[in-house]
Amino acid sequence: MKYFIRNEHGELRVQSYAELRTLYQRQFLSDDDEVRREGSDRWVKAGQMPDLRAIRPRRYFDGFEFAWLAIIICVATLLMILFFRR
Repeated sequence: MKYFIRNEHGELRVQSYAELRTLYQRQFLSDDDEVRREGSDRWVKAGQMPDLRAIRPRRYFDGFEFAWLAIIICVATLLMILFFRR
């Protein structure tokens, strides 16, 4: 089944859902781009499709990684200060 993708730059047709997933994984397709299945009149934002949302690429600093890194650096710095003061 074919899918149509549209955004502010124009419209694109892909041949299969697997190709649509690949475009989303490689971030060629953004969450704001609209997707329509062949034979349907309804456009859906890619970010609202549950299957695509599940494979959304995760950004490195999107979660708590940055907070844990900052805490580790602070603790290590404090330990070094206490160790070298003696």
